[in-house]
Amino acid sequence: MIQKTRNWCTKITDVHTRWLRVPLARPIADSTHELKAIDLILVSVQAGDWTGTSYMLSFDYAPSLLKGLIDWELKKLLIGRNSAEIRSIYEDCLKAIEYVGQEGLARWGLSAVETALWDLLGHQLSAPVWLLLGLNSTKLPAYGSGGWVSYSDEELADEVGGYIARGFTGVKIKIGRASEDRDLERVQAVRRIIGPDRKLMIDANQGLTLRRALRLARRLEHCSIDWLEEPFPREDTESYCRLASATEIPLAAGEREYGVAGFRRLMEKRAIAVVEPDLMRVGGVTGWRLVAALSEAYRLKLSPHFYKEYDVHLAACVPNLIAIEVFDWLDPLVKHPLEIRDGHAIAPERPGFGVEFREEAIEEFEVRGQSAV
Repeated sequence: MIQKTRNWCTKITDVHTRWLRVPLARPIADSTHELKAIDLILVSVQAGDWTGTSYMLSFDYAPSLLKGLIDWELKKLLIGRNSAEIRSIYEDCLKAIEYVGQEGLARWGLSAVETALWDLLGHQLSAPVWLLLGLNSTKLPAYGSGGWVSYSDEELADEVGGYIARGFTGVKIKIGRASEDRDLERVQAVRRIIGPDRKLMIDANQGLTLRRALRLARRLEHCSIDWLEEPFPREDTESYCRLASATEIPLAAGEREYGVAGFRRLMEKRAIAVVEPDLMRVGGVTGWRLVAALSEAYRLKLSPHFYKEYDVHLAACVPNLIAIEVFDWLDPLVKHPLEIRDGHAIAPERPGFGVEFREEAIEEFEVRGQSAV
């Protein structure tokens, strides 16, 4: 019989958040947004002597609301709960936020807490999260992401060249803000830099009309594009379907979907070929795994959005991964940046997710109080 005195049956004693704001040297832009800073909400869940952590990336979009959701609402639902009852806590939090909506900010807060609970369990059992979930492989293909539309030609070439020098399996760049001719020039230039064999993905960040997407897809098909990401707003399923039927370029989407319902709609209509769950929008580890299982059932490929330190654990346990997205933004802030070896992400063997922010980085960038200046 399992004894109730085991470490992983510890009750939650505290939930704490900290807000970091890391300024960018200069703004960067995609087709729909200009980004001036990287805001992070660090989440800690304590149970006895154990602590589990996670973080949410918000850039400078409503970070105080993300922090407040946990501090003012979700925290009171967690104190005193058995920290190992992750799914039960997840379902109870879903019910608690139903009246104000289970998408948007509320889903972010739930996801961050649930992810921290998985990290906590890993620490309690002295095991990496991938070991708890059932391993497929600890060495995962990775691609370098960026290629902002605000980059000069020289900046674009430098970034792409740097990724290739590090052995990445491919790169992804932004399109959609400049003219179609300019988009074509940038994509062709990057294809020349990386050669014919590496993956090349393009991301429109929901900035295209159907008419423009159809024209651009025809002009880009000779560039061997591995996928066109988010050409349209998330709710415009019809445009996804029409473009998918008119081009050989695979379509990718999902990073802005909350929970499973939006993914199911896209998959049922065969609107996309590559499924891209975002850990903090989709519902944490639980939501991510539900979407991953659905993508496997529909025989679609998977490529998660942004959260590489966590995605490496989750993707290590699925068979239909294309590659993990890699940004290096957080590497100077954490004690153990994700290891990239020969262009592949290596799942760490440290307990939990293995993510620990450096205290000096927290001291330097922490926003104190409820609003940023």
